[in-house]
Amino acid sequence: MNRSQYWVIAIAASCAAAFVALPAHAQTYTEVQVSPVGFGDIEFDWGRDGVSCPNCNYRQGNARFNWTDTDENLWIGHLDPATGAFTPTDGNNELVDTHAFFWKKWGNGPEWAFSSRDGAVISQLVYTRYPPDANEYASAAFATMENGVWVPQYFPGEGGPFPTQLYANTTIQPVPSQCNTDPGALVLFHNIGSPPKMYWEPVSSAAGTAPTLTPFGSYANLLVERFVPCTHQLVFQGPAPPDSSGNVYAQIFWYDIDTGAVDQLTTSPYRKHGAFMFRAPEFDDNYVLFTVSNSREIDVYQQTGTKSDGSPKFTLINQIMSPDLSEPFINSPEPFINCTPTCQTYIFMTLSATYDSQTSTTVPNGLAITNINPAQPFFKILVPAASRPPKQRLDPEYFITAKGPYLYYERTTVQTDTTPYKTEGEWYIDLQLGVPSGACVGSSAQDGLLPGC
Repeated sequence: MNRSQYWVIAIAASCAAAFVALPAHAQTYTEVQVSPVGFGDIEFDWGRDGVSCPNCNYRQGNARFNWTDTDENLWIGHLDPATGAFTPTDGNNELVDTHAFFWKKWGNGPEWAFSSRDGAVISQLVYTRYPPDANEYASAAFATMENGVWVPQYFPGEGGPFPTQLYANTTIQPVPSQCNTDPGALVLFHNIGSPPKMYWEPVSSAAGTAPTLTPFGSYANLLVERFVPCTHQLVFQGPAPPDSSGNVYAQIFWYDIDTGAVDQLTTSPYRKHGAFMFRAPEFDDNYVLFTVSNSREIDVYQQTGTKSDGSPKFTLINQIMSPDLSEPFINSPEPFINCTPTCQTYIFMTLSATYDSQTSTTVPNGLAITNINPAQPFFKILVPAASRPPKQRLDPEYFITAKGPYLYYERTTVQTDTTPYKTEGEWYIDLQLGVPSGACVGSSAQDGLLPGC
């Protein structure tokens, strides 16, 4: 998911105030099939930041991805950082667990958790796990490679296995802190009891002893949370207090797990969905926040100060909309930073002509990418949703190869009265953003903390 890296820019006041749909740049992109297997919600290891370390992770490398199949197997697949090809194409290099949930059952797949151990970055996995022969229960779990073998473990305490009452303590969808320099990764997870609760725990004892975390109250029922990289802070989506007309909109909130401070960051009268907060090179290393507003627009905010309770103050600096009015709906946006050598932030997303607000789905959908700099805007349509025959492109994720960033996704047919739903495997698109700078991809560096591009 996102990394903490750094950016530089000066924005003219006139540009910062001009919020318009961005122009689309004419460019041809090619969809390339990388596997006949439909992996669904895959996540790449930290090598996706353009840093290749073949000897990391006990010589398993960091050019890897995780995925789960319908038989509850959790796999790790490998890819060639020079070409972007999966090796082998079916992605079954390493079997981690045979009791992992299939990602569609709970809405999010396994995630990578990173930490520093003896000067090296160690990648672990966090995911939802079923106890043997008890698929009606689920518990947050993590897996660590020990002596060449993956060892699954449940989190202790509230995150532990085998609840006494169905769903009362069922914990799902763990989300890690994802900071390569942490002595031990932290992880958030929540249960689906009534009312739901939120917890955090360290993946290992090196991160300290974790308290039970239940700060959200009524916010928890719409929780979509992410750590701010390399901090003990998180951003999440939840219902704001009613406005003067009694309307309740989902907004973005900030929470500090050390101090307990919580604050609402966005206020405009539209539903917000999802959020990322990170340091941005375009804005002199300041924090930025972006979220999707009203399902049609990416709102970008820059931190412009700190409030008395320590929470950040953000100012809206950019509103990004699809330039194609036939496919205005935005879903699944995620950021990444690419350096060639100038560092720029990009956001990839799916686009659709229709949107189901009840299920948050878009079928069929195209793909697009944008930057966040209002002074130098561009918006690239990668695959138009109007392409025929219609296809569904699911959960795109990036990996920075030696040739530059590739966008990977599962492609399927769209089910109709005459056409069945069928996976067409995993695909990628070369984003054509330039070759990474420095000794990053393909470097001969040994174990150790490597600088990003």
